[in-house]
Amino acid sequence: MRKRKIDFALWIKAKPEHLMQWPSPWGMGFPGWHIECSAMSTKYLGEKFDIHGGGMDLQATHHTNEIAQNIAYCGKSPANYWMHTNMLTVNGQKMSKSLGNSFLPMELFTGEHPLLTKGFSPMAVRFFMMQTHYSSTLDFSDAALQGSEKAFNRLMESYKTLQNLTASPTSNENISALEKKCYEAMDDDFNTPILIANLFEAATIINSANDKSIFNAS
Repeated sequence: MRKRKIDFALWIKAKPEHLMQWPSPWGMGFPGWHIECSAMSTKYLGEKFDIHGGGMDLQATHHTNEIAQNIAYCGKSPANYWMHTNMLTVNGQKMSKSLGNSFLPMELFTGEHPLLTKGFSPMAVRFFMMQTHYSSTLDFSDAALQGSEKAFNRLMESYKTLQNLTASPTSNENISALEKKCYEAMDDDFNTPILIANLFEAATIINSANDKSIFNAS
């Protein structure tokens, strides 16, 4: 049978020196890259799960092959939603080991990296990532991380302030509408940048209410 460009291997014959190889009805070999993912997701998540992530470079080939495998074996596509992240850059350059600008998560937390002046908490790093939509390019820099850390701390201070405020029986603010906008942002393809903008709008309302409370108390 002639091999076509769209064909892919489920089982690969191993050369004698190959580290990964197991006996099979087709000889000594190892599973193809695509079948590994279908096998693992089916075992640990079931035949159907909600969200499948991965880089956008996997969309055209790897994930389409996963879908083909799962439909052939299970009769259904494995995931309800496919979320493909864009590429990472550092100071405007492609992230690459050869350029020495790649980060390990622990290096971001400890600050033990030549491009970082300090470490950042996991929540600050997470907040930094959420400020960019997952389908857009995310550019890492020490300055951007520090800015996100300050913004995250401001948001958390507003949250703490909220815990000490007494609710008023009346309000000029439409909190229900603001809450709806937050849910709408998440329903709009996980639009975290819009969600965060709405949260800062809420923080402004909280801080304004706190200022009025302090003024009235004095």
